[in-house]
Amino acid sequence: MNGEVILSICAILTLLIFAVGVVLVILNRKDLKRVVRVLGVCVFLMLMSAIYPSFAEEAYAIGLTLFESMCAMLLNANLGDLLENFNSFNVAYIGIYKTVLLVLLIIAPLFTVGITLSFFSEKFVRLIYRIRSEFRDTYLFSAINERTLCIAEDIDETDRKAIIVFVLRISEEDVDAESLARIKKIGAYLINDDITQTKHSLRHTRNYYLLDTNDSENLEAGLRIYQRYNKERTDKVNMWLYTKNEISEVIFDYLYETFNVRLINEEGLIARALVTDYPVHDAVKDGRLSVLIVGGGHIGLEILRTMTMCTCLGDEVKADINVIDLNGEKSRAIFEKASPGLAEKWDIKFHSADVKSVAISNVLDGIDPTYIVVCLGNETLNLETAIYIRRKYGIADGLPRIHSLIDYKRIEEQITPNLCVSDWKYNTEHRKFESTPICSFEIKTFGSYEDTYKGLRIGASYRDCLAVAVNAANRGITAVDSKYNAEWLTDLYNQVGFYKDYSDAFAVSVPYKLWMLGLELVEDGAGDVSALENVLEANMDMLRKNENKRYEAFMRSKGWTQLLPREVQNGRMGNKLGKKHARIDPQYTKELEEMTGRDFSKEDVRSIMNLPTVIRLANALYGKNYSVRKKEM
Repeated sequence: MNGEVILSICAILTLLIFAVGVVLVILNRKDLKRVVRVLGVCVFLMLMSAIYPSFAEEAYAIGLTLFESMCAMLLNANLGDLLENFNSFNVAYIGIYKTVLLVLLIIAPLFTVGITLSFFSEKFVRLIYRIRSEFRDTYLFSAINERTLCIAEDIDETDRKAIIVFVLRISEEDVDAESLARIKKIGAYLINDDITQTKHSLRHTRNYYLLDTNDSENLEAGLRIYQRYNKERTDKVNMWLYTKNEISEVIFDYLYETFNVRLINEEGLIARALVTDYPVHDAVKDGRLSVLIVGGGHIGLEILRTMTMCTCLGDEVKADINVIDLNGEKSRAIFEKASPGLAEKWDIKFHSADVKSVAISNVLDGIDPTYIVVCLGNETLNLETAIYIRRKYGIADGLPRIHSLIDYKRIEEQITPNLCVSDWKYNTEHRKFESTPICSFEIKTFGSYEDTYKGLRIGASYRDCLAVAVNAANRGITAVDSKYNAEWLTDLYNQVGFYKDYSDAFAVSVPYKLWMLGLELVEDGAGDVSALENVLEANMDMLRKNENKRYEAFMRSKGWTQLLPREVQNGRMGNKLGKKHARIDPQYTKELEEMTGRDFSKEDVRSIMNLPTVIRLANALYGKNYSVRKKEM
């Protein structure tokens, strides 16, 4: 075959390889490692094609295998000889051809190194992490999901110097493109390893986030981390552990000594954020509060437990709670097992109905709610049900507030603002339809991963600071100073799971207590709580009775039951193993006082009188001053 023809064929083949390489690079542009490998292979194929015409007459160029031919030609490809050989070809583009060949010969060794390093990138990532971790705090994640990505993005936004590492048994190629792009955007490392074996010193703080959806795997990893650091006696290790059961709570209640363990109850976080962001007391109409929860799954029942505490608004407010689920009796049985006696004491009614059938309409006919929560299986069903309920009850002053559980923030931002009924009329002059908005469906969303997990660090919200302040005030601490600084108070708050949970529940109730006094918290920078101090003593009896009822709801929601006075031995008010406590039901208070000689009324007053101190402490911890003002009606 004529040499010029061979050269033309190879030039076309080189261009074709280049075009295919460009397409593959564009398709894999978010994966740098894959881009390097694609470009490297394309460069060597182009180089092979470009060199071939110079060796076309050599025996091995045809007689051997493609791989052997490539090796033979490349090894014999002397740059000077190659360029000299191409001078014998009489084609117009020979100058461009030789220039391309020269470029390929120069960059080929670079891609050889790049491809080689890409196969050992894991080792380099580990080495770089080990070096950087000597000078920075580290945040390590055991899973890649919406929870961990939201937390990592929040950390990157608030602490640019922090090192973020995803450590799990998965290769970069197995991570979906969107998650991988988010990981790369925040500059996080991805290491294929067991998170419990990741090597680093304890010169700086190591924060472990065990937030896989598998409770058992989280617990197993948490115990291995505990065993690893048990003998270190260090305060440089923190751990967040996602769990839906009581096993982890029981285990770490016993094991907490070596480092801070923070158990993440996702449903509890969502429920308490709901009643904080959308206060239930705002739904009281003419002294009546009626809460309707549509959905009796894990999240629905957790919201129900929180609602029992938030509906304790004094004798002047008559409250009732209704729950609708596909199988109401089953939901009631599950609720009764986890929170014995709570449904009966609060007269909670469970109803069975399929939200996709006419049965839901029949149940709604018998309920007149002022506050509605929809928390079913998925976002679409939640929104569809919320829209149906809005149509059922209408929209006007005094009609129920509807809150729908939504997983992703983008739905709240893009879809719910456009849920609006419009009236369409044809304009003959402009020859088109024109719309006039009639009303919005007024559906409030809550519970997105972003809202729930972006602030998953103590002190991220004012409620967090209130909770730390409640725990501190109950221990007699009245001010944040050099001795009792924010770090020390936070560590104290994290030490015991029960007191941490109690303090957070009390923090949720603070705005509700103020509401009963006609007051509210206002971020005005003044930090003036005199309005609260002026009315506390005069309303102490009312507040104390309300707090007793709220405390009973909290204890029963956590599975505690009443320890009868006759069962009290040696003045011990609680039986932790049996989850029984004598101070749950207020009807036994007087009998207990006679038995023990204690004045429980005065003890109860103490926690109420701590309210001004709690707010001052929270202001100091949060760095922004809230004042107590009369509520604007």
